[in-house]
Amino acid sequence: MAGPGLVTLELFLTHETKWEYRMRYTCLVAVLIALAGCGQSNDVDSNDLFGAEEGMEYPPLGDNGSTTLSVSTELGVYSNVNLRETPSADARVLIVVPKDATVTVVGRTEPENGYYQVDYLGRTGWAYGAYLFVDRSATTSALTDNQRENIMDRARASAGYSYWWGHGRFGCGLAHGNCSGGGCPSCSHSGPAGADCSGMVAKAWAVPASAPGTCVDGHPYSSTTFATTTIHWHNIDRSNIQRADAFVLKGGGHIMIRGVGTSSSGQPHIIECSGCAAGCIIHYRSVSSDFKAIRRNENI
Repeated sequence: MAGPGLVTLELFLTHETKWEYRMRYTCLVAVLIALAGCGQSNDVDSNDLFGAEEGMEYPPLGDNGSTTLSVSTELGVYSNVNLRETPSADARVLIVVPKDATVTVVGRTEPENGYYQVDYLGRTGWAYGAYLFVDRSATTSALTDNQRENIMDRARASAGYSYWWGHGRFGCGLAHGNCSGGGCPSCSHSGPAGADCSGMVAKAWAVPASAPGTCVDGHPYSSTTFATTTIHWHNIDRSNIQRADAFVLKGGGHIMIRGVGTSSSGQPHIIECSGCAAGCIIHYRSVSSDFKAIRRNENI
């Protein structure tokens, strides 16, 4: 039955116009009904399981039968595994982490209900430990003592050079440049040589794609590249850092080479291109927990 508005209007409409109006009225009602259904949640049912089955027992992932893992520990993934909002099989699935991916332990170092709190591509959640494993290669050295010393020699050669945003060229008898102005990248550089933090590390580590040697400028790496990828390096536990490894801010922004020894107050020996005012220096300094440790896979 037509509504009152439609009846009143019909008194003034031709037969053909009445048919058109009814059709539009019917369509409007259909659209309103459809829109009413759009208010329902489209969230994935938290009881749906997309990754591998959860709930089975598994051996401890830590050393010596321990379940504890250090923050920033890299874990491999055996099978597609759910990354859940909370440590429960009933929790909402945030994303499915694919087989052969890598996740990083964050926050809690002990599992809760069998789940480890991990980060995957910037998203934090809980993954079931039965499908995770510690990459033991990340705790062993991929470099010989001679290779480490070669890295240290190249890194030391940067000392005294100016900070040069986006560049890496030092040693080989080149004159030291000069950096002036405010904070980089707006700072100004003059002279034939200098380096920024990632340029110094790229040259010290002799990573592929960099121009050969320290006295030729050019490299494609930023501190963010070192922090967020594992191209020719891998993450290690900070407690395992050695000379020639590097500290890098977890989100990028700064990177520096670990030197030899510590100060009387326990601060590590560091080689870094620190900024426009300080330039490239060798000193002792504290390293906050915002930094993680990385290690070159091999040296050339």
